[in-house]
Amino acid sequence: MHIKLTQEELSTGVLKKETLDIAVEQIQVNGYVVFERVLSDELISEIRESFNALFDEYIERKGYNTGTNRAQMFLPFAKPYISKDVIAHPIAMSVIDQILGNDCRCTYFASDTPMPGSDYQAVHCDLNSLFPELSVPLPSFSLVLNIPLVDTTEENGPLEIWPGGTHLHGDWAVHDTLNGSVNPHLHIVRAAEHMHSEKVIMPAGSIVIRDIRMWHRGTPNRSNERRTNIALIYNRSWYCYGSSIQIPQETYDQLSQKEKELFRFEKIGSPAKLPWE
Repeated sequence: MHIKLTQEELSTGVLKKETLDIAVEQIQVNGYVVFERVLSDELISEIRESFNALFDEYIERKGYNTGTNRAQMFLPFAKPYISKDVIAHPIAMSVIDQILGNDCRCTYFASDTPMPGSDYQAVHCDLNSLFPELSVPLPSFSLVLNIPLVDTTEENGPLEIWPGGTHLHGDWAVHDTLNGSVNPHLHIVRAAEHMHSEKVIMPAGSIVIRDIRMWHRGTPNRSNERRTNIALIYNRSWYCYGSSIQIPQETYDQLSQKEKELFRFEKIGSPAKLPWE
């Protein structure tokens, strides 16, 4: 579901109760929600310019890692990437806190970029079920937040998702592989062929929040330009799926109280890590 926020909601960073209730309900029942045009064009432009230079160097050093002409790249915990509107936007956090609790944590800070010539990924979800022996669906415990740095269109490799309850069926949840091999658990791929899917088309600076268990895949980028999403993962306080984020002490000290709480379990006092390190 796409939600266009009012000017008052955008300027204050506070959702109307009805909007908040709808957003939470959509994630819990349908698996995701999109808020359109939340971040300013100026901030997105600044991040995109910095990111493109960093990504080019990363590809030169490390190459692609999530498929043909497609790469996941971790981001350094440094400006301009750590703007509060990226790591702890009040609109996003009001929804995330409602679902995961206000003591939730952020454990992943990265990006996904399909370049021109990228191909389909296999349909997958990003983690296996906590309790695969159970047939009872579990509440959300981990949410992905994506921010596109360019307008996402049919042509430039939009994320394709399977909404409407795929995130509730943990017995079908399997990882995609990063080396191009096919996961032996093909039931998720086979089932997806006969189910409704949607491509997440949205303008740059939008915010997507989705249950990490939702089935999805990357699609081919048939344009002439890269299509980058920033990606963060927020978890319930007791769950630590993600990666270790290195945060210099001085940087951490300058964060807001909410931001400090989100990253409290990461490597505080370590130098910001470049993607190829």
